[in-house]
Amino acid sequence: MKDIYKDEELEIPEGVSLSVKSRLVTVKGPRGELTKSLRHIDMEIKKVGDKKVRLIVWHGGRKHVACLRTVRSLIVNMINGVTKVLRPVLFLAPVAQCCLGLPL
Repeated sequence: MKDIYKDEELEIPEGVSLSVKSRLVTVKGPRGELTKSLRHIDMEIKKVGDKKVRLIVWHGGRKHVACLRTVRSLIVNMINGVTKVLRPVLFLAPVAQCCLGLPL
């Protein structure tokens, strides 16, 4: 069954600017700039005021409506990428210890 109208709303934090032009999303923050093309997904992406973004799907099926949450997650990850410092942590354990149950 198709849904006539579904939408998601997203808050933009302080210090981050987001621009949308024909489904090309650009996020600028203190740590840089990220751009993502979402032209392959059929949905409206509107900036509501200065600090909100609204994603809208009209007459969407089940999988089409699921794209709302996916695009929302992509934009949130872009915002995190330009605001937070990520420090990768890598833990290497010998395979024999993991498989045999020996203490690390």
